[in-house]
Amino acid sequence: MKKKIYQDEVLYTLAWSPVYQFDKYSITKIIPELAGIVAVMEKRSEETYHYILFYSCWRDGMRLGLKNLLDPIFTRHPDLAKAMEGRQLWYKYTVVDSNPFDLQDILWWLIQSYEPELNDIQNYEHSKRYRNIYVREMELDKETVVERLPKYGF
Repeated sequence: MKKKIYQDEVLYTLAWSPVYQFDKYSITKIIPELAGIVAVMEKRSEETYHYILFYSCWRDGMRLGLKNLLDPIFTRHPDLAKAMEGRQLWYKYTVVDSNPFDLQDILWWLIQSYEPELNDIQNYEHSKRYRNIYVREMELDKETVVERLPKYGF
């Protein structure tokens, strides 16, 4: 993630991982144990996904956070886990490890922009540090090991 501040506006640049089919056993090998946001989706067509939920993980990291969300034995959110039960889920993630307020601002922008069915659009607020929040999203390839965000061109 990159962050650029200009007066009272902020631009975040995110690098999303490739999209993976959800499997509670393979996530431990794929998803990092870092702070960030996980996008849970359903596949609509070969190239199109429908966002179901954006889930932020700060203290526990994304690996444990996703397990605590979707695993019926460990879940802290049984209502969300039940709403996603039996569905063929896909996910992608982005690392946001700068501070919890940046995570909150990015999550707010994603929820407002994509209106996922299980996020509370009306009651989720940003950190109120900036007048305007913008997010630029990039997709990483399956072969990409390190996210490479452009130095210029915002």
